[in-house]
Amino acid sequence: MDKYTKTVLTVIAFALVLIATQNAITPAKARGDCGNADYNPCYVRLVK
Repeated sequence: MDKYTKTVLTVIAFALVLIATQNAITPAKARGDCGNADYNPCYVRLVK
């Protein structure tokens, strides 16, 4: 493998690690329509 390929793969691996740790440290929050209240993400079921 040449130096360019190793560099590109290292940058991609580093970015994936950053994304994984960011999601582990700060979990996703859902925003409600009433004020500034934060809610935990929930499952929304479509009722027919």
